[in-house]
Amino acid sequence: MINRILDFLYPALCELCQTSLSKGRSICSTCLNQLPRVQDPLCQQCGEPFDGNIGQDFTCQNCLGLTHDFLFARASLKGLPTAFHLVHNLKYRRKFFLARDLAQLLHETIEEETRFGNFAKDAFLVPVPLHWRRQQWRQGNQAYELARELSKRCHLPCLDALRRIRPTNTQTKLNRSQRLSNLKGAFEVKKAHLEKIRNSNIILVDDVFTTGATAHQCTRVLRREAHADNVAILTLVRG
Repeated sequence: MINRILDFLYPALCELCQTSLSKGRSICSTCLNQLPRVQDPLCQQCGEPFDGNIGQDFTCQNCLGLTHDFLFARASLKGLPTAFHLVHNLKYRRKFFLARDLAQLLHETIEEETRFGNFAKDAFLVPVPLHWRRQQWRQGNQAYELARELSKRCHLPCLDALRRIRPTNTQTKLNRSQRLSNLKGAFEVKKAHLEKIRNSNIILVDDVFTTGATAHQCTRVLRREAHADNVAILTLVRG
């Protein structure tokens, strides 16, 4: 009823095509279905998609020789302009209502990726945190909003278990080595959640996976400080 009243007072439009919407939607079904999904073939470690006919599981050249603490990373959308447009609006324009529809894509990925399987049955969804100053400036954390909405769809508990204990420089123009250095010592597990995480599986949720540096550092903290069993990475976009 509240959604119908709001639709009447403030008619909703699709974020991409400006079609009129209802029932609390922010992206129409047509646009949502046309978003560029990540599909096989893809790297079994970092989730980067590749063109061509590759008939077996493989690890990409970027992952060969690297040690990732997480089991695997999967993203829902390819890093194309439409996907980044949605992330930008969610992240920087404070359009957190987009997370309701975007969480549908994350849920699809969990359902379609066989490696989540039994792993996801008893897992916690843990969002990548922002430093409190940045979160205050943005008036929210896009990763938390995605994880919270995903929790409603897949019925896994969302646990805001990580804290970013120091601010870090923007990572947009940094390579993987620089990003790892930039993030070193930036995260910790909140003491209130240490026992909940112990021996548990974690699905770490974020908006974009680029080099994996953030995922790597968060996973290291979850496994070494809280003794989490295994960590898998789930992001909206593969950068």
